[in-house]
Amino acid sequence: MTATQVNTLSIAEKEQLYLNLTGKCSIALACFWALLTVEDANVFNDGIFHWIFEGTLLVCLISLICFAIKSWSYKGQFHTKAFWTMQFSDEYTDYVSSLSIRLAFMVMSIGLMMLVVFGDSQWFYDLAGENALLSLAQIVLSLSFLLHGIVVLVKLQGNDNDE
Repeated sequence: MTATQVNTLSIAEKEQLYLNLTGKCSIALACFWALLTVEDANVFNDGIFHWIFEGTLLVCLISLICFAIKSWSYKGQFHTKAFWTMQFSDEYTDYVSSLSIRLAFMVMSIGLMMLVVFGDSQWFYDLAGENALLSLAQIVLSLSFLLHGIVVLVKLQGNDNDE
C-alpha cells in the first residue's frame, strides 16, 4: 500500500494495519529468536541442513527488519499513544491488542514460574544442558512473541463474530 493510499484511510483502518504489521513483526521476531536458540544447541552443525537453517535464519531477520521499518512508517498516521502503548481508539483493534498482550503475558508468567520452580534442580540441568536457564528463557520469549502475533493476525482476519 502506498503512502497516498494510507493517507486516505480512516484512523481505525490505519490502526488495524499497524497492529497487523506489529503481529507479523512479532512472529518474525519469535521465529528468529527460536532459530537462534536452536543454533545455540548446535543441532545443525554441517551439511545441507546447516545451510537451510542459516538461510531460514536470514529470511527471518530480513522479514523482521522489513516489518519493523514498515510499521515505523505509521508513526505519524494516528495518535502517538496508540503507536507506543498499543492502546487504540478503535474498539475492536484495542480489544485485539489487549487480548494478545494479555495472552503473551500469561505465557511469560507461566515460563517464569517454571524457571523459579525448576531452575536450580539438578535434573533440570541434566535434561536441558548447561545453558538450561538461558534456553528456557529464550523459548518462553519466543512463544510469547509467537502467541502475540498469531492472536493479532487471526483476530484481524475478519473473524470478529466471536467477540
